[in-house]
Amino acid sequence: MLGDCNKNNTCTTEIPRIHRGEIPLLEGAQVRAVTSVAKALADPIRVQMVYLLSRNKDFCTCEFEEILELSQSKVSYHLKQLLDAGIVTREIHGSWSHYRLVDNELLNYLEICNVLVTG
Repeated sequence: MLGDCNKNNTCTTEIPRIHRGEIPLLEGAQVRAVTSVAKALADPIRVQMVYLLSRNKDFCTCEFEEILELSQSKVSYHLKQLLDAGIVTREIHGSWSHYRLVDNELLNYLEICNVLVTG
């Protein structure tokens, strides 16, 4: 065992311990923004949508329907989640909505997550 904690909850160990205030925490707005993006990307369909958008500068709702073989309502629901999280932007052209990634580097972050999970 490397160390022990006494009754005052003070740990003694060979490894330097970190105490409150030594490393700043994220502000509330930052935590909410990161959580929003993480929740939006916690769905396989939305990850596929981000992947597709990273390969082509924009997609129409109908293209997602065809490529992912999903209904219009399901595609719209998932795009709304990505839009609300600030991951995509939407441009309306007549009766069609076109979507783009806000940050084209997002896929790099997803690939890093994949490497961390799969080794």
